[in-house]
Amino acid sequence: MRRRIAPVMALVGTVLALSVGVVACGDDSGSSTNTKGDQAKLGGTVKLWIMPNGPKPKEDMDALVKPFEKKTGVKVQTEVVGWDVQFDRIRNAAVSGEAPDVTQAGTTQVPFFAALGGFEDINKRVEDVGGKAAYANGVWQTTQVVGRDGTWALPWFTEARALYYRKDALKKAGVDEATAFTDWDAFRATLEKLKSVKSLGGEPIQPFGSPGKKAFDLVHHVMPFVWDAGGAELSSDDKKSTIASPEAEAGVKFVAGLLTSGLYDKSQLERDGTQVENQFKGGRLAVWIGGPWVLGSVKRADDENWTPVARKNVGIAPMPSGPVGQGFTFVGGSNLMMFKSSKNKAAAWALMKYLSQDQIQTDYAAKQGMFPSRIEPQKAAGAEDANYGAFFKAIQQGRTYAPIPQWGPIEQAYKARFGNILDQAGGGSISDADIEKQLQGAEKEADALLAQGTG
Repeated sequence: MRRRIAPVMALVGTVLALSVGVVACGDDSGSSTNTKGDQAKLGGTVKLWIMPNGPKPKEDMDALVKPFEKKTGVKVQTEVVGWDVQFDRIRNAAVSGEAPDVTQAGTTQVPFFAALGGFEDINKRVEDVGGKAAYANGVWQTTQVVGRDGTWALPWFTEARALYYRKDALKKAGVDEATAFTDWDAFRATLEKLKSVKSLGGEPIQPFGSPGKKAFDLVHHVMPFVWDAGGAELSSDDKKSTIASPEAEAGVKFVAGLLTSGLYDKSQLERDGTQVENQFKGGRLAVWIGGPWVLGSVKRADDENWTPVARKNVGIAPMPSGPVGQGFTFVGGSNLMMFKSSKNKAAAWALMKYLSQDQIQTDYAAKQGMFPSRIEPQKAAGAEDANYGAFFKAIQQGRTYAPIPQWGPIEQAYKARFGNILDQAGGGSISDADIEKQLQGAEKEADALLAQGTG
């Protein structure tokens, strides 16, 4: 998934505060993916492409791999590739064979890249890092491709979406945090009560806000409600769009209904995700949907978007469950992929394996305000406090989109139609027929893309 990477986040608690220097001491105990079996000096060079993960991506990565280089004799050459050009560069490298050894890729990009035929199937290697059992279901799905046997990527770091809320706002509204967001009915009832809270700390506050069509990740905010209602983005065989099904429509109608009921601040529709994030930090929203990088910023004194009272009153809950009885959320992040053209695959895999160690993942994810991809370090992070625990729970219930090569343009088609629906609902009213028309349009566009295949 393409997204902006947050600045270096404060390390949280003892687990997330362990530095790379500790790992450099060579204590791999407790990690299911230690490198004790890789004692032989592999030598050579591994070229690694990463995206701008934090303000000092190359420096951070060079420090992270230094113990690996010392142990194996492999030189890791890291190049930072901007998110604005990485899709084209990775695609061109895969097709031409003029490629590095390993690259970072957004989770939703993996199927497209894998379908190009320029990436290594690592299925026979993944047991070295615990295989499928070492990852939550939604995380592991990002390594697969519909219609192609194999494993095409290794999960690296993970993000998910959860509900952020103001503890003081709930208290003033007389809402119990423990039951405020358990399901759709509770969620809506909580927002209704929050309407009575006109201000906090002398500043006006709205019950709920979420971005509209200006947010590149709009689909990540709406699709969980589709899943909650029993809907899906595609049919079970991944050959047809089902975004206009009655179940999918019910999920979209729930979100639109928050706008028409005055529970969802319509002014937020004109902002992108970062701008709405700053509205919450600035104390103008009582509830918002966000990722773990925002929680990582709470203790950062240099993040001046936070007002003192908002900073002190952050609570997090998993997404509410819907008619199917489970609260889904979107999980994404980044994976690692090995190019077929690599001249040093043994060393490339050794690096990927090293970067999959529990402690290494913990250290690197913490620098970005993300979560590790593996379950065990996720559990450790989730045990730190209730807020991190809420994210851990959300990830275990997480879903991602159907792993098909055409997902990118299909997501854009859905994003445009969701944006139209929210805009109309923000205008004060929208009929069921209006929602059906937009979703049918999205379904038709997606089916056309599916019919084109991967070529």
